[in-house]
Order: sequence, then C-alpha cells, then structure tokens
Amino acid sequence: MRFVFLLLLFVAGCGANAAEPLGYPDEVRSLHSTMKWPADVRPDLDALIKATAPAEGEQGFAHQALAVVNTCAWYRSWDVAVLRDDKAQAATALDAIEHLVTRYPPEDDTAGRQFVRDAAAKASSGDPALVRDYVDANCFDTKWA
Repeated sequence: MRFVFLLLLFVAGCGANAAEPLGYPDEVRSLHSTMKWPADVRPDLDALIKATAPAEGEQGFAHQALAVVNTCAWYRSWDVAVLRDDKAQAATALDAIEHLVTRYPPEDDTAGRQFVRDAAAKASSGDPALVRDYVDANCFDTKWA
C-alpha cells in the first residue's frame, strides 16, 4: 500500500499550475505512443500533461506519470471487462497486468514491486480488491479520452 500512496503523493505534487517546461508535452506524447494501452481506456493526453507538468527545469516526470496512468488504464480495463463478462478483454488486460505493469516500479522500490505482483496474483484469481484500491488512490483525477 505504501507504493499506492507514494504514487498518489507524486501525482498530487505535480500540480496543474506548474509551468510547462519546453519539451515536456512532446516527451509525454512520444512516450505514450511507444506504450501498450488497452483499447477501451486511454488517457486524455492534454489533461495529463497539464496535471503532471514538472516545475521548470525539473526532468524525468513523463515516464513516471505515464507508468502510473498506464497502470490505471490496465487495471480499469480489466475490472470493467470482468464486470461486463468480456472474457477476451479481461484476458488481454490480465496479461498486461501480469507482464507489463509488474515491470514499472523501480528495482529499489520493494514495496511497489510487491504491490503490483500481489495485485496481479489477486486479479488472476478473480479478486479485484488491490486493483480497485490502486485505481481509487491513484486514478481519481485522471481524465480519460
């Protein structure tokens, strides 16, 4: 759970009023285009850029912000697919949860890595609790396209 709350603090701390450094929007768009996204859940990139723009001169936020939002997207996609009994989409999302999302936390973030592994294991067994906890804690202000 520490990982969830740290990500929440990170996203909240990147306030929407921060000045956009030159290049940040292009960096976000470029990284977004290289990532695998669920067909049914995509972020509003303009809103994401405004919400996560680092203070002028700071760098490195695009990858972290997109990792959080991509995790949100796959978790939301899986949860909605399970609720509507869409087995094909649930299987696609679960595969991403197990093999993509689990690679996002840095090596030194032991709690974060454990959380995504636990969330994947629970989702695999049909338990949405950790997936929903993450979405509630980290995705509440994400605007979706």
